[in-house]
Amino acid sequence: MTAADRAPGRPAARRPRADGVRNRARVAEAAYVVFAERGLDATVAQVAERAGVGSATVFRHFPTKADLLDEVARRWLEDWAGYMERRLGTGPDSDGQAGFADLLPALFDRLRRDRFTLDVLRAAARHPEVERARRQTERLFTTALQRAVAEGQVRPDITYADLTVLVLGAAGQLADFEDFDPARWRRHADLVWAAIRA
Repeated sequence: MTAADRAPGRPAARRPRADGVRNRARVAEAAYVVFAERGLDATVAQVAERAGVGSATVFRHFPTKADLLDEVARRWLEDWAGYMERRLGTGPDSDGQAGFADLLPALFDRLRRDRFTLDVLRAAARHPEVERARRQTERLFTTALQRAVAEGQVRPDITYADLTVLVLGAAGQLADFEDFDPARWRRHADLVWAAIRA
């Protein structure tokens, strides 16, 4: 569209400045890391410090903490959904070799390393953005669980609610005890698998 094609008096749409685009990406990446380390209690100031910018820069791109949570939840969902699709054979880049028994240790390791994920799944009062992430996780795991039952890997009476109690009960206690020994988390993943397998 040329200048002559624009309505009179309407200014040309401005492209985002390159440094603004870089700052937004830096803040988003910092938020992803900080919320993983600290969970939902992480602050905007901590995100700004990790990004190497002022809090005003964070608020310029993400006006509220809820906006930051939305960005983190979106990134986390895309990452976790992609992982599950690849491992369980439902995506275009699938290796098609993993079963539900392989998914549990991966989930426990994710919960061990990522407080945001654990907080999302455990939170009672949720931000709308976080609730969206939790619902999507439930859909992904329900599909995977139904497939495992159909393939005879998992007992037919196991429900998503059962899995939630077993996984979050163990992971939540380990986190509350501040016990982040990878071997201990793997052991509890194996115990959950022993409880649900066919």
